[in-house]
Amino acid sequence: MANEGTYPRIVCMCGREIGYRIADFLLDQQVETRFAVNENEKTGDWYRTPRELDIIEISEYEIPAFKPDLIIVAFYHRIIPESIFTLPRYGCWNLHLGDAERYRGAYPNIHALCNGDTSYAVTLHKIDQGIDTGDILSKISFPITPEMTGRELYSRMTGEGLNLFLRHYSDLINGRALEKTHVQNSTEAVTHFRKELSHEVYPSEEFINSVRALTFPPFPPPYFKIGDHRFIVVEDKPESSV
Repeated sequence: MANEGTYPRIVCMCGREIGYRIADFLLDQQVETRFAVNENEKTGDWYRTPRELDIIEISEYEIPAFKPDLIIVAFYHRIIPESIFTLPRYGCWNLHLGDAERYRGAYPNIHALCNGDTSYAVTLHKIDQGIDTGDILSKISFPITPEMTGRELYSRMTGEGLNLFLRHYSDLINGRALEKTHVQNSTEAVTHFRKELSHEVYPSEEFINSVRALTFPPFPPPYFKIGDHRFIVVEDKPESSV
């Protein structure tokens, strides 16, 4: 734990729904917490952000002076520099909402659906110099059904991610997690970046997977082209029975 007579110091670098849930949990713990949140992030129609809570925000430049014992990262949009992830004695940990041994970087859920995967995982790992390459503390896996959409997978992976964090919180806050990691298997790992994501889909055998992956906000709707005409795919809303 932290020095005798003081609470452990945590920096939570987080955003979106998973960041909101972790922040809500940490605010009820006997810890001193500061939050670095995504710039200009606002509440959406299908998620909440930590700024909705009574949090104390901190910039990346202020983190060294805070002297954190532990750093938790979840849906934070910037790559954590070495000057920060080497600070805490109990480590800097990333809750990656994907299988870090398969999909590293941005939008692992989108790529998993587009590839027709039948299972999915979320990963809790240490942060190192790479992108989602650090030693793994734990993973949770669950099936992807043929009917599952991008919105449904997002909701499921957020809930499973929170469960993974809560399951290991005690080890994280006491430093025991550092002794329980294992090196990643990088054989199948592919790293994706935000700029790679395209919302143009092609009528092919991957068409259904691409549409169900991309048909949910805040992404622009997927589309395909026939000649010079662009056709936008939208989700059909069932008629009200009232």
